[in-house]
Amino acid sequence: MQLSVIIVSYNVEAFLAQCLVSVERAIKHYYEASGKKDAIEVFVVDNISVDDTTEMVKTKFPWVKLIENKENVGFSIANNQAIKISEAKYVLLLNPDTVVQEDTFTECMTFADATPKLGCLGVPMFDGTGTFLPESKRGIPTPWASFCRISGLFHLGPGSENLNSYYAGHLSADETNKIEILCGAFMWMRRETLLEVGMLDEDFFMYGEDIDLSWRIIEGGWDNYYFSGTRIIHYKGESTKKGSLNYVTIFYNAMLIFAAKHFEGSQASIFNMFIRIAIYARAGVSIIRRVLSKISWPVLEGFALHVGLFILLGFYSDYSGILYDKSVTIKALCIYSVFWVFTLYLFGGYDKPWIPRRVIRGIAVGSLVLIAGYGLLPEALRFSRAILLLGPFWFAAVVILGRISLGGWRLNAKPTSRLIIASPTESTAISNMLDSVELRGNISESTTVIGPDEINTVFDVVRIKSIGEVVFSGRDVSATDIITALSSLVNKTVVCRIAWTDDGSVMGAGGPGPDPVTELDRAIYGPSARRSKRILDLLSSLTLLLFSPLLILSGRSPWISRSFRVLLGKATWVGIDAPGKESRPSVFNAVENDDDRIKERMNLAYARKYNWFEDLKLVFRALFIRS
Repeated sequence: MQLSVIIVSYNVEAFLAQCLVSVERAIKHYYEASGKKDAIEVFVVDNISVDDTTEMVKTKFPWVKLIENKENVGFSIANNQAIKISEAKYVLLLNPDTVVQEDTFTECMTFADATPKLGCLGVPMFDGTGTFLPESKRGIPTPWASFCRISGLFHLGPGSENLNSYYAGHLSADETNKIEILCGAFMWMRRETLLEVGMLDEDFFMYGEDIDLSWRIIEGGWDNYYFSGTRIIHYKGESTKKGSLNYVTIFYNAMLIFAAKHFEGSQASIFNMFIRIAIYARAGVSIIRRVLSKISWPVLEGFALHVGLFILLGFYSDYSGILYDKSVTIKALCIYSVFWVFTLYLFGGYDKPWIPRRVIRGIAVGSLVLIAGYGLLPEALRFSRAILLLGPFWFAAVVILGRISLGGWRLNAKPTSRLIIASPTESTAISNMLDSVELRGNISESTTVIGPDEINTVFDVVRIKSIGEVVFSGRDVSATDIITALSSLVNKTVVCRIAWTDDGSVMGAGGPGPDPVTELDRAIYGPSARRSKRILDLLSSLTLLLFSPLLILSGRSPWISRSFRVLLGKATWVGIDAPGKESRPSVFNAVENDDDRIKERMNLAYARKYNWFEDLKLVFRALFIRS
């Protein structure tokens, strides 16, 4: 056996299919050129993809040796799994988002056989637009090289060995040369080398393992080569780009592991400082983008409302003959606009998916409060009540027409895809039940099914398959697992429900009944519930701190420290014992029961239909009865 090709996949079905087609052609070319048959084996190690990757490999590429992991073990461990059972003279680690030329294996084999000291080989890589990727050849990431890369200084001297040593800028992309660091997207290695220096370091989950291995190969007395005799396409980052900041953080953390392993003293400290600065800078940019994306609609709609109110007041002034001070008018109308936008936000008008009833309710409540409090406003803020009566209609028009034309807001939009989490038998019953009752008129165009034991993949399934509706089997999925899944989906625009069946008969949430589905639109991890809960925490904490002298005198001083914790977001007043990334420590448990099964069901009841007033009553009882 001459070559073992190893590909690790994770939710890149389309790219992997394209990659395997190119690999198959390269194998055929090598067989024709060398006359050797069965000299190349191909492994695909799948890290529990949810996009039908494994079925695609089994169906379209049955000659591939497929390893199906039950969890995402990362890049290093997955590659090592295949390396351990591979048999060839050479090992090629290949990314799934690559396309090799027909002659790639032939040319690399010829060069490697002719270069006995070759430990590892890389080739020129080009992205999907035909642009050369500089990471095809790299130098050791010393603190200076890393600083030039992170700061962008390397752009000032792309051909300089001093400024661009990170990308080995002094070496021509068109010439074969010895280099220091190769890219993990294509690493052709001699098995003898791997046996001497060791396989991939499994401390690296993803990223950094190629730099570490390249360095160890050089330290082991072997040579790394950049071989220009063939080329590949690398759709840079396609196998990981869906995760954004999370993957950037993984990359920089990998660099910290690398520095701790290979650098010492001041060199390690400087490198760590650069990496941490880069992490914080990238996180800062991500936070700014997130804030801007959240406030853009409120600011735009508030501005449009303000302009409209100003125009309406101008018409009223012309009609009534009353003149208003322009500067005072602008300030007063600004206050009106901000208040209307705030009530719209408070009632979920900016939560996605946008729902008309939330918008109408938010505008209506804001209008009623302004009209009711009109007489209490200072004289400078009082104009005509006509402005308060006409303003809501203008605001509603701005919101609805603006979102339909600019924001892609679709009235009566239905989910295009559905995910059912249940056993095979139960999923069929649920699917038939939902279609028969035509839940809110929403019949999904496609349905994906995963088992209860795969619920930890729900976030990836929703993300990869653009799921619009998630249906949990109330019979197969535990309440704790449902709550945990809801927590993982907190930032996804997805409708969640629980379906109840019993051997084909329709069951309601509390037993036999007309409603087969429990709606989760008010679930505790939803934006509306989280907002209500946080507002309650803030107001109650501030109120308690205001009366802190009374708390001290009455022997309730622990409530002061509790209030500070809740105010700072370190805890919430009321919570449940359930795992989840959005779960905060709670001062009091909403559910107290010694029977685990009953407690689990009560936790779900609390989580699925959050009511802030129930939290307030519990805090009130704890304050005046328990303490």
